[in-house]
Amino acid sequence: MSGVSHFLLSWYILGSISCCSWAWTVDIPNTIKAMLGSCVVIPCSFDYYENPPHNPNRVVWYQYVRHGYPLVYDNRNSQSVIDIFRGKTSKVIIFGGGKQCSLKIWPVTWHHHRQRIYPWVDPENVGKWTYRFFDKTVTIEVTDRAEKPDIVISGDMRVGQSVTVQCSVYHSCVTNPPSLHLNIPLKSHRLDTTLMSNGMSKTTLMTKLNIERELQIVKCSVHYKGGQTAISSIAFNAKCSFLSLNIRSPEEFLEGQPSKVTCTATFTCPKQAPVFKWSYGNMPAFTSISRIAETQWKSESTLTFTASANDNGRSLTCYMQFNDGTGRQEAMVPLRVKRNILSRGWYFTTPDSVTGMRGSCVFIPCRFTYTNSMPADLRVIWYLLQGNQYPPVYDERQDVISKYRGITSLTGSVGEQNCSLKINKLDEIHGQDRLYPWIDKNPITFYHMADHSFYDKTTQIIILDHAPDPQLSTSDTPRVEEETSVVCSVQHTCFSSPPLLTISGILGSDHTSDTSVSDGVWERRIERRWTPKEEDQSVKCTVRYQGGQTATSELRLNVRCPYEKITMTEHPIKATEGVAQSVICSVSYKCRKNKPTIVWNYSDMQRSVSDEQLPNNNFVARSNLTFIGSLDDNGKSLTCTAQFLTGNTSDSTIIHVKKYEKPIEVVKMEEVFHTLAGEVPFRFPALTQSCVVIPCSFQQQENMLLTKGVWTKKSGRNIYHNAQSQVLDHFKGRTKILGRMDEGNCSLEIDDINAFDNGPFCFHAEHKKEKYRFNSSCVFVVMKGLLSLFLHDI
Repeated sequence: MSGVSHFLLSWYILGSISCCSWAWTVDIPNTIKAMLGSCVVIPCSFDYYENPPHNPNRVVWYQYVRHGYPLVYDNRNSQSVIDIFRGKTSKVIIFGGGKQCSLKIWPVTWHHHRQRIYPWVDPENVGKWTYRFFDKTVTIEVTDRAEKPDIVISGDMRVGQSVTVQCSVYHSCVTNPPSLHLNIPLKSHRLDTTLMSNGMSKTTLMTKLNIERELQIVKCSVHYKGGQTAISSIAFNAKCSFLSLNIRSPEEFLEGQPSKVTCTATFTCPKQAPVFKWSYGNMPAFTSISRIAETQWKSESTLTFTASANDNGRSLTCYMQFNDGTGRQEAMVPLRVKRNILSRGWYFTTPDSVTGMRGSCVFIPCRFTYTNSMPADLRVIWYLLQGNQYPPVYDERQDVISKYRGITSLTGSVGEQNCSLKINKLDEIHGQDRLYPWIDKNPITFYHMADHSFYDKTTQIIILDHAPDPQLSTSDTPRVEEETSVVCSVQHTCFSSPPLLTISGILGSDHTSDTSVSDGVWERRIERRWTPKEEDQSVKCTVRYQGGQTATSELRLNVRCPYEKITMTEHPIKATEGVAQSVICSVSYKCRKNKPTIVWNYSDMQRSVSDEQLPNNNFVARSNLTFIGSLDDNGKSLTCTAQFLTGNTSDSTIIHVKKYEKPIEVVKMEEVFHTLAGEVPFRFPALTQSCVVIPCSFQQQENMLLTKGVWTKKSGRNIYHNAQSQVLDHFKGRTKILGRMDEGNCSLEIDDINAFDNGPFCFHAEHKKEKYRFNSSCVFVVMKGLLSLFLHDI
């Protein structure tokens, strides 16, 4: 063959091969790095314009050699894969879509170093005449040294700000990338792996970092499956920052009342603690620093600002500068000062409370005084105490709240500095309300009440629905037939319509009066004059209010029945022992029920009592004592006592008692007696109202027998005679001779001897017409009031 023909044939063959090769493309990297012990993914893709493969998913990888086709990967003939790749290769999909031929080798060993391999798509159907796959190979470069990761920080490099930290590493194992670790907390982090154009992959760990200090060091480490690691670090200096100065204060300042004004600086570096100054430097302030966040500090200067009235309209300024001389700022607040109510220039007085009856009225007394001259045309308003509100209960220029509408009025003159309020028709809804007046040319909202509340100046309304009992008393102790008075009174708060008082139970004349007890309190008083009677037991007083409430008080009168002093009308002037005397005590008194008991200190003696009624309900009680004195009674007192229910009255006298002396017997010339020897005691004791035997004896005469005996009084009148008709009536049936006269026994028995039966009694005998008397024949009976004394004397 000529040279020209050979040239043309060669050109034709090459042209055909080139034409077919141009119809296919395979994209793989020329070289790829692989980490020992890790995996390597060789990205591979293909495309064609003609001669499509029958099975585009069929991919085989071969080792590049001069002769033959050693298998690196064949999923159909895995046993034919050469030893260094057997069991270590697999096809992976790392792109979206089809036409992929990527190969994964895991784990990578040193045997893979410098190996050239290439893919073949559908080798059973796509021959080398279609595309020369072995012309496009990739060389594996195995290494056991990890490269340091890359650190990138982006954002505002200021303390307290947040920046983005990215740590990236390049590798060739897109399916199992190495792990990345940062020395900072992960916040909103993300891990991305992307395939690069050179066949390598890039894994990036991205997170947010809050800068906490000026010098910050970020470290990032990479860890491969084969155990290789590498660390990178980056240090950066952050700038300090601060926020705008902030000042907080009340919208309104109260005159004379301390208020807190706070100036706040927020900064990120503690070394930059600020210094504060105030335009009112004479007032106290204190500064505090606190950490409010991880990278944020707050410094506050709190000024205790006490405003005066002259500060209104001015401004208060806070100045701040950091201690390193930077960051000078200032903030200002305007001053709106509300006057203190204590500066109003006037004051008032009202009671702490007033008490009124439901349905009645009540007065709240009120006086006011201006420290300087009082303005003209002052207006009086009364308010209900209700938090920060000012509901009026009386105002002649504006409507008042409903529950006080039409029932309030002023009772005093403003010109006379009187601001008293009257409330009519009190109801339960007014109970516990607290009211206070306002007398100022400025409205009440013009002032503030800090540290001062009208509460301690308010008057509380107390509503009663039950009338208190009226007070009932007597002017003195009522005494029968002595004029006196009963007084009934009640305090109230409605002078214009006072309550009605009525007295019942006694008859008399009334006098009603009203007096002021204190501001807003009056006393209604009714006095009834009457003359007490014995039958008056009690008196009642009833009060009735406008609201219909009533109350009644009752008073037990305990009317006293008067009596006079008891008097001893007959006194024992000079008594003889044993001789009875009548002693009379009498007392005048009123009231039959008050009849007294008259007692004597000699209670064993006979006495009699009598009562006599006199005109005008007067009575006289008398006690007649039969007094029989003894010598022991001489010098003692005799006392009579009238015992009444309400007391006692007594009278007394000194007793004078003399001893009975035997009298000298005087024989009357006209009396003819024969005197014989006899024996009778000249004095003999006896107990009144008892039986007494007076011993008597005489000597009978030899020539005659005396059988008739007679006992007589000194006067000669008989107290004993055998003929009763000859005996005094007083002694009839009570006397007899006990012994036998023929035996010389003339003893006399006196039965039921009376107090005045003292004698002397004398014995004589009669024989025919002759009378015979005896020497020592008279006896004096000494009466005894006490049996013990009687027994003693015996």
